[in-house]
Amino acid sequence: MSARSDALEEAVTELLAARTAQEAKPGARASARADRAFARLAELAAPTIRYFARRYGLSDHLDDAGQAGAIALHRATERYDASRARFTTFMNWQIRAELQALAQKLHGGAPVSLDALCDAGADEWLADPEALAATEARASDRLAARCADRLIAEWAARRGATIRSTDREGRRSRLATEGALVRHQLLDVEAVTARLCEADRHIVRRALADIARHAGTTAH
Repeated sequence: MSARSDALEEAVTELLAARTAQEAKPGARASARADRAFARLAELAAPTIRYFARRYGLSDHLDDAGQAGAIALHRATERYDASRARFTTFMNWQIRAELQALAQKLHGGAPVSLDALCDAGADEWLADPEALAATEARASDRLAARCADRLIAEWAARRGATIRSTDREGRRSRLATEGALVRHQLLDVEAVTARLCEADRHIVRRALADIARHAGTTAH
C-alpha cells in the first residue's frame, strides 16, 4: 500500500466524518470543515485525474477533465464501501468512467453508462474481504495517535512548568525529546522500558505515572 493511497484513505475518512457532523449539526463551521476535507481529498486525487486525462487524450481539455474528475470524486465518496475495497479503487473506477465519457463526448462515440455497467455486475471485482479490517485498523491507529498526542501535550504543559531553566530553546528541545520518547512508549506495543537507559526509563515512568494520575482525575 502506497503512502498516497493511505493518505487518500485518511482524507476520505475525515470527509465522511465531516459530512456526518454537518448533517447532525448544520452550520457555517461544519460546512467549512466539509469543504476543507473535500479540498484535501481533491488535492490528493489530482495526479490520478491528470494521469487518466492524458491517457484518454484529454491533454487539451484539462479544465473539463478537472471538472469531470471532481464529479467522479464526489460520486466515489458517496459510493465508497470500506467492506468492499479501499477508497482508491472506488475513486479510480469513477474517474475512469467520467473521463472516458468526456473523451467520447468530445471525440465522438457512444457514451458509457457507469450505472449500467454496475447493474450488469462489472464492479464485482471491487470486492475486497480484507478492506474493512484494514480500514478499521487504520481508524483505530489514528484514534490512538490523537489520544496519545493530547495526553502528551497536557503532560508537556505540566512538565514544562517544573523545568527550571532560563534557556527557552533548551527547555523546548528537552520537552520535545522527552515527549517523543514517551509517545513511542505509549503507541508502540512492542516497546519495553527495560531496553531504555536508566535516565530515559526514569523519564518514561515518571511521565506515564503523571499522565495516568491526571487522566483519572479529568475523565468524565
